Amino acid sequence: MNFLFTPNHVQLIAACYPPSASLLTSGPDYHPNAQELSRLTYYASNKPGKIHKLGNELQKRIKLEGRKALSNNPRSRS
Repeated sequence: MNFLFTPNHVQLIAACYPPSASLLTSGPDYHPNAQELSRLTYYASNKPGKIHKLGNELQKRIKLEGRKALSNNPRSRS
């Protein structure tokens, strides 16, 4: 039941950057969702106390994607 209580900043990041499984269908033309990205920047600018949490979540995702790229995973973003 942990998925019901996902923090707002995690939901916003997940909306901007969909799961790696969608990369197989999008090909090299992958771009973050612009509308959701603007919603995330609005959230960050209006709640400066949450920027640290946003940074930590993005850092976790970068580490995960980096590990995928090092292991030659075809679903990696890099």
